[in-house]
Amino acid sequence: MDLGMNSTPTTARRNKKDNHIWTPIEDAFLVEALNELCVGGYWKVDNGFRSGYLGQLEKAMEQKLPGCGLKAVPHIESCVKTLKKQTLAISDMLTNSSGFAWNDEEKMVVCKKQVFDDWVKVHNSAKGLRNKPFPHYDTLVEVFGKDRANGKGAEGPAEVIEDLTDNNTFNFEGDGLGDINFSSPTTQTPICPPSTRPNKRGTK
Repeated sequence: MDLGMNSTPTTARRNKKDNHIWTPIEDAFLVEALNELCVGGYWKVDNGFRSGYLGQLEKAMEQKLPGCGLKAVPHIESCVKTLKKQTLAISDMLTNSSGFAWNDEEKMVVCKKQVFDDWVKVHNSAKGLRNKPFPHYDTLVEVFGKDRANGKGAEGPAEVIEDLTDNNTFNFEGDGLGDINFSSPTTQTPICPPSTRPNKRGTK
């Protein structure tokens, strides 16, 4: 998987202390922490999260993984953006096109290769998501969309995630997060890309 480590624009400057390679365990704990904010009730609001939620996630990650050194910005903010981006990409495939299905046992999008290749030509954010395990899917549905787990249809959570394309509850700035695959904590493939402070000049 390409995490973009060798494609840094020459106009960007990276501070080495801000670089972070996310591990699958960190990914899983961040998803857990996001869900806890939702369950708690205070931090989750109709249009996303209250101001300051990234700081709460930073505290939660330090409690779950003492010494992890993950900061609200840029580490956690970047990973949450990626979580949303990949969840929306799956939502688009399952709700806005034919030929895609959700394998609830394996937690992955399944389809014919040609169907996927044609889709990716105009939906770049979906790259790498075909037949790739997405084990945190059900939890992310709770985080980013409304809970309609008891809705109609065999796809289950895929029905729920349709809310994401309608409500778009998170309003983050910036894209360019790369082609990231969700993975189980038992694998060596992380969800999130290396986190760096965004370049504030020379990019438009």
